[in-house]
Amino acid sequence: MADTVSAYSVYYYDYTTTPATGHGMAGLIGDSGGSSVFAIPGLQLGLNGDPKVEGFTDPGNDLRLAVTDYVAGTPRPVTIYDPLTPVSLTTQTWSSVANLYSLVRLGGYLYALDYDNARVVQIDPASYTQTGKSLALAASGVPLPSGYTPYGQALAVVGGDLYGLFAFADSTWANYADSMLVRFTISGAGITIGATDYNDSLAGNAFALADKGSDLYIAAIGGAQGSSGTSNPNSCVQKISVSGALSSACVTPVLTQSDFPYEYRDISFDPSGNAYILMGTYNSSWNLVGKLVKVTAFSPLASTDVDTFSTAPGYFWSAQYTVDNNRIWFARGNAIRVYDASSFATPDATLTLSANDPSTNPGGLIETGNLYDSINDWTYVGAAGTRTSLRGYRSPLQASGSPRAIAARALTRGRPELSDEETCQLDAQ
Repeated sequence: MADTVSAYSVYYYDYTTTPATGHGMAGLIGDSGGSSVFAIPGLQLGLNGDPKVEGFTDPGNDLRLAVTDYVAGTPRPVTIYDPLTPVSLTTQTWSSVANLYSLVRLGGYLYALDYDNARVVQIDPASYTQTGKSLALAASGVPLPSGYTPYGQALAVVGGDLYGLFAFADSTWANYADSMLVRFTISGAGITIGATDYNDSLAGNAFALADKGSDLYIAAIGGAQGSSGTSNPNSCVQKISVSGALSSACVTPVLTQSDFPYEYRDISFDPSGNAYILMGTYNSSWNLVGKLVKVTAFSPLASTDVDTFSTAPGYFWSAQYTVDNNRIWFARGNAIRVYDASSFATPDATLTLSANDPSTNPGGLIETGNLYDSINDWTYVGAAGTRTSLRGYRSPLQASGSPRAIAARALTRGRPELSDEETCQLDAQ
């Protein structure tokens, strides 16, 4: 068994103030295998209602963790930790990153993704400062759908290349254009996208990437999230080869609504090629109804249920396989279930957010009655240089740092979508 570390962030909103005030905290999770999974709260306090954690490795493969939060249009301090100590190494503000959404390493540099500005930014890990190389999708020369705003959803390093996934939504977040996968070229001149290095025919509102060989698998809601038990009929998991020109690569659906009647919300693979797929649709009470399955073959479909759910509270849903300790990490609303991937009849361990859980209320460090009762982010830092982000799907309302999104979150109090009445109220504001 390996001793591994991951990180999480939690928050609560104080609704006695106008507007409501968000409070956030980042903490660590230790795992020694078996049922030895434990929370270490209070790594960083004083964050706002949108705390973020991103695990990565430096060029020497040392484990590192970035902690930040975000405010509309305002780059925020990013604190870099050695999670094994844990001590703060430095705090920097990246002027080109207003809403950090992904952080990966390729070669000797880090690459940060800004969600709201759909921008990738190069970071020097020697000083954790910007190098001056960055590229916003809107300034890349790639044609974008008119009337839609691009959002940076994910970065991935596959075969020595950096890939980015982008979704496009209108100003109401009710309508989505087709999503886009791009392959970046990084040179002394900067960051660019070649004429054949993008594909804009992916399903709408795509958000999750997983690689298997020379193929990328992409999970997409298909557009706006469904509700009251009705899934978006276009939700799917698609496959695209990245071995050649992206512009002419075939996009193949491997899971659709004819396979499972839910929206697809996460995907990962183990070394044997088995896929772990999280799916679910919100019911009329805004509880996610769905399941986590292990897929051993896509065609013909062969799958086994790992976990089913219908009444679990919370809005943070993600599931990822990690090779260290052969785990499936399942963020299940406001609980974290940790499964042994070789035998998942019951979870090895469960961390549940509650008033008596140290990950919720660390030693009385927050005021009585205001508990950190919602998960906002999760990242697997690793044991030997691996890094997996455990984010799952977040709607623009949940992910964006725009003024509209911040005002919307104060109305929905955690729910991922606005009701018709709340949309009218937001528009009036």
